[in-house]
Amino acid sequence: MIEIGSEFWELPLKAEPDPALFPADTKWYLSGRAALNAILGDILAKRTCRTAALPSWCCDSMIKPFADHGLDIRFYPVYRDESGRLVQSLHEAEDCDLALVLDYFGFHTEQDTSALRGIVIRDLTHAFFSGIPEDADYYFGSTRKWTGIWSGGYAWAKDGILPDAKPVNELHPYIAARKAAMLQKKKYIEHPEGNDKEFLKLFGYAEEWLDENTELFGAAGRDISAIRSLDTDLIRRKRRENAAFLLEKLGQYSFVQTLGERDCPLFVPVFLDPALRSALRKHLIGKQIYCPVHWPVSEYHRLMPQTQTLYDTELSIICDQRYDLSDMQRICDEIVSFNTSYKGA
Repeated sequence: MIEIGSEFWELPLKAEPDPALFPADTKWYLSGRAALNAILGDILAKRTCRTAALPSWCCDSMIKPFADHGLDIRFYPVYRDESGRLVQSLHEAEDCDLALVLDYFGFHTEQDTSALRGIVIRDLTHAFFSGIPEDADYYFGSTRKWTGIWSGGYAWAKDGILPDAKPVNELHPYIAARKAAMLQKKKYIEHPEGNDKEFLKLFGYAEEWLDENTELFGAAGRDISAIRSLDTDLIRRKRRENAAFLLEKLGQYSFVQTLGERDCPLFVPVFLDPALRSALRKHLIGKQIYCPVHWPVSEYHRLMPQTQTLYDTELSIICDQRYDLSDMQRICDEIVSFNTSYKGA
């Protein structure tokens, strides 16, 4: 039985690069958080900023760069309303010097950023393939969440040029670890009966290295070339097909029920009672289906009961281009099987 989810190992590429995929002045960095650090360094070199508004629902790796730059972080509420719709209340961000905004999981949400008085930074990590709103002063993201890229953080400014990063090669400890991990994972997928999961230790080492090092390194040259040549048509088509299937079966548990015309999902999020989520996730892992949660709560988060709920209840269902509709059916079958046994317990 082939596993579903976990780290990528493959790269869907076209024969020729797409020069229009990224702006000409895009700068490339080791990771998305390195790209964000470059943006913050550029802003603070030009003006004094004291306050930063961040969404209450976000990864701690997006909070830490603001904290490291000495900014007073204020969280604006992100929550599900009584109808299940995702709400991002930007009112509390209006008077901050900086504001970080994003769309979740590749689904377009209505965000009116016109009232924001400070510099707007848009995180495209979840939504790059869903179209880029022209509402920010800076843009950044990571391609590692989408496919088998070793590094692949990117950023650009609406006006001006961001700083260059220190060049790297394939011997860089972070890149070397991820390269080796992907090679081992490929062997495991092709011959699961003869390989253990040592690649997980390498992926873990790479993440630990990233957590402990803040120096501004660039992306690998191989990654920059590969990203510009990604088969975006295949990525969008497969993800949309898979997500549409999942939403038909599971949409009642999500904050969206149907795909928008531009949507290219990163995952399909569902929201479940915390105990149910924990038990279902454990069941799926036992069937080699690895669905992450977004996100663990860290020391940086400051949450209210309304905003805490997203962290306690969300489960991200896999829908990426490695898989087809038979894999989506397998996921749904396992959820149904679990639900039947859970209710009967």
